[in-house]
Amino acid sequence: MIKLVATDLDDSLLSKDLKITPKNLKAIEFLKKNNVILILASGRPYPSVKKIAYDLENFYPMITYQGALVYDPKDDRKLYGCEIQPNDAKELIRLAKEENIHVHIYIDNVWYVEVFNEKVEYYKNLTGLEPVKVDNFLEFVDRPVTKVLFFDEHERLRKLKESLPLEFSKKFNIMFSKPFFLEFTDINVSKGNALKFLAQYYNLKRDEIMAIGDGDNDISMIEYAGIGVAVENATEKLKEVASFITLSCDNSGFAHAVEKVFNVEF
Repeated sequence: MIKLVATDLDDSLLSKDLKITPKNLKAIEFLKKNNVILILASGRPYPSVKKIAYDLENFYPMITYQGALVYDPKDDRKLYGCEIQPNDAKELIRLAKEENIHVHIYIDNVWYVEVFNEKVEYYKNLTGLEPVKVDNFLEFVDRPVTKVLFFDEHERLRKLKESLPLEFSKKFNIMFSKPFFLEFTDINVSKGNALKFLAQYYNLKRDEIMAIGDGDNDISMIEYAGIGVAVENATEKLKEVASFITLSCDNSGFAHAVEKVFNVEF
């Protein structure tokens, strides 16, 4: 019996226009009424995920920053954390500067930028967050960094990712959360590891967990869950490891998966 459902947000629970369909809302209400734990699992920062959780009146812990941090939204308590050390973060920042790639960093749930431009405005509209401007990341960073994000055209980022030194793959978890977002977290960060922590937190077995996602950054979570579901718009890599494929995010794929697993109809 499934006791916990973990879902990615963008292009999974949320449609392409960042909305939650009426049918998905009905599925969420069904989970609430049946005391099924709903875990929001996103690459987004905690404040952005918390806003969505409160809109849904869902107050369970949430997986944020690709699994780097797990927070309890009821009291903003960090339950789990895994972050990049300052010198390693500076290495990534230097690389971005050398390649003339726009870069963001997160420290303690604060989003930092060096410049205000159209990319910052886009990210601001996507997350609903306000950035804090600093003059120089290399001088500013003196604490562990939750996430470093490169923002550029996909082809540029793809080529850069392929050319990264081997040592980077030993220090960082490197993934695309969107075609134009290349994200770096600590090597031990993954949604799967964060979900494993929550399984232990709630004393649940893997076969009591269902997970839904669309991107390569969801693979570890889909593989860990007893039932792993890919939305129709998911990457081919994710579909290959999923237990089954549901409808697309725009066609209430989340609700369709809940209907199938719980044998209900909304």
